[in-house]
Amino acid sequence: MNAIRVGQEEPLEEVMLPATKDIEHAANEITEQAILDAKEQLHPLLRNLEVDRLRQRREFVQAFKHALEERIAQKLAHWQPGVEAVFQFDEVWMEARETWDGSLHLLVKVPHLSDRLKTIARQLDQSLTYYLKQLGWSRFYKHQSILEVQQVTPKELRYRISYGAMFCAVHSVPVQVWSSRR
Repeated sequence: MNAIRVGQEEPLEEVMLPATKDIEHAANEITEQAILDAKEQLHPLLRNLEVDRLRQRREFVQAFKHALEERIAQKLAHWQPGVEAVFQFDEVWMEARETWDGSLHLLVKVPHLSDRLKTIARQLDQSLTYYLKQLGWSRFYKHQSILEVQQVTPKELRYRISYGAMFCAVHSVPVQVWSSRR
């Protein structure tokens, strides 16, 4: 684990970052488990098909995306104490209706903004991008980065500022994928 000094927004203390190899291992595990989770959502006769064939089925792709979001949220909450909830949001309104482009957008509700969480998310993104490209799906090849993680605080939610304003959107309200209260 690497030490990082956290700054202004967080209480000043020394905390440990997960080691790069731990993040790489987690990215591989997240990818493999998301495939299994998505297969579980399918009709029993479809579950044994190869992923290359399943990726052409809309219901598999949507279940895979959702499973990735949930597993990433769980891992971020494990690595970053204080995460209250994680929400999925679409970058643009039409993205929810069209086929998935391969990118993931998450809002993490935290008591204070965290440089540590930014660092973890950036490293996880790099590892996930590598493992998802190994699947051979064209939707992942066009991205240098697959995972976008933004932080939102209770104050931003209360005053509907910054990313907190997204919760007042008409078309593209964030959807909760994980909560500490589960």
